[in-house]
Amino acid sequence: MKAVVLREFKTPLRLEEVEDVKGLGRDEVLLKIEMTGVCYRDILTVDGYFPKTRLPVILGHEICGRVVDVGEDVVEFKKGDRVASLTYIPCGECVECRRGEENICRRRLWFGEDINGSYAEYLKTSHRSLVRASEDLSSEAVAISACVTGMLIHALKTKGRLTQDERILITGATGGVGVHAIQIAKSYGADVIAVTGREQYIDRLYKLGADHVIVSRNGVYSNEVKSITEGVGVDIVLECVGLNLIESLKSVRWGGRIIQVGNIKPEPIPLMLGHFILKEVSLHGSLSCTRKELAEALELHRSGRVKPITIVLPLEQVEEAHRMIRERRHFGRIMLKVS
Repeated sequence: MKAVVLREFKTPLRLEEVEDVKGLGRDEVLLKIEMTGVCYRDILTVDGYFPKTRLPVILGHEICGRVVDVGEDVVEFKKGDRVASLTYIPCGECVECRRGEENICRRRLWFGEDINGSYAEYLKTSHRSLVRASEDLSSEAVAISACVTGMLIHALKTKGRLTQDERILITGATGGVGVHAIQIAKSYGADVIAVTGREQYIDRLYKLGADHVIVSRNGVYSNEVKSITEGVGVDIVLECVGLNLIESLKSVRWGGRIIQVGNIKPEPIPLMLGHFILKEVSLHGSLSCTRKELAEALELHRSGRVKPITIVLPLEQVEEAHRMIRERRHFGRIMLKVS
């Protein structure tokens, strides 16, 4: 089959011929991949920021596929089913899995790092990762339902407990996470302030539902947030970038929440703990989503409340897709069409 294999860190990517997937386990499912998304985590994986990555490995963890074969113990899925997948395989047995928090399963296997991923024609996975997707959904919507939409449901609803009429600040608003975060926050009834460094996309952010757009070329935006909120600050900051947490801390109200989902430059940053204490601000890390949240994400797309904002390239243009993200030459999520 054709696949994109990471053989060494910090090397260019290309499509190549590899061995077909062989040997299904009793609880495994073989998928033919229709579409896969490109996540900034893929960029970090290529650059070696996840040193435990098992090389060589096929990249990719945003999955839309169709079942072509199942193991003998699989009863929930059958050949021909269209499915979305979690970004990982949970063990299904640990304390976290049993209480429905499989996203923090310590024995989970992450696609594109621990095991082969979705930059390929076929993918072998466990039935524990899959949720059936309706035929009326686009391949793009299905593929982003875990890493983008489901992840945002987990961040905004489960962890952030965003409620109607609250104010939320979204950083990195033109990226693959930001453009969908605006739509999801609006579907929850929130007032949205979007932050971007790219002035050319102001109108598009307003069309997506942003109530206010701040253009910040130097990473400073808290003064404008205070002006918009009459000095109070926002209830929640969704941090999609992670470059300037201090500005987010200055932008959130006393007693507010910061939800950290992005970290495009994974290096230590200075923190003023006194500000967290005195303002009683809470900082939440948020990782991926659960199977329940993945199902909710698919329904959110099916209802039309969240529309995928994507750029679709063929799988063989994987290096160009990564380059576009590195150079910030995109609006929304970049997708790779496989079949």
